[in-house]
Amino acid sequence: MSLLAGFGIGFLVYSVVSGNTVVTQPIAAGTASKNADIVAEASEETPPVAAAVDTYTVPADEPRMIKIDSLNINARVRSMGINSINAIAAPVNIHDSGWYNGSAKPGTNGAVFIDGHASGTTRKGLFAYIDTLKDGNMVSIERGDGQVLNYKVVHVDTVSKDSVDMGKVLSTFDGAAEGLNMMTCTGTWLPEQKTYDKRAIVYTVRVS
Repeated sequence: MSLLAGFGIGFLVYSVVSGNTVVTQPIAAGTASKNADIVAEASEETPPVAAAVDTYTVPADEPRMIKIDSLNINARVRSMGINSINAIAAPVNIHDSGWYNGSAKPGTNGAVFIDGHASGTTRKGLFAYIDTLKDGNMVSIERGDGQVLNYKVVHVDTVSKDSVDMGKVLSTFDGAAEGLNMMTCTGTWLPEQKTYDKRAIVYTVRVS
């Protein structure tokens, strides 16, 4: 299983060098993505230096950092939009996560959606092991204004890359008021398609 250009997102496709693209339209709800086979070109594998993380800023009501203690994750959250092929862009650096800025903002009703890479060309990515999360594990989001919101894992799903339902992924689990959903690639590497054959999706609900 190769880690070639390993993006970890499957249908969440990187297409711009900037971490900020303009959302032109949401991906249609209730349908599987048509872009599942397109590889995302994560071009950076060097972890950001501490100073860059400490001084990283975002608007007050947007997610700045994501923390998952059980996986030793404490990473920046980049604002990501929709690219030219109508797919959600993924971060350039495999050590960053990406918030789809067409999804909910932390602290508002709806589902915050965050993606991350499972791998790069030579090393594992930030979300390589989110499929190992268990019900009850905690995830926290720090907003730009310093407020920390806490979420509890309530469901972990693994599906075929061709069966991803964006309506479900962009919705809260079981009708919860506020949630945070995360996704990355997993499964077997498909050399010809330059992606993995499955997607790991983690659903959480806000608890504080």
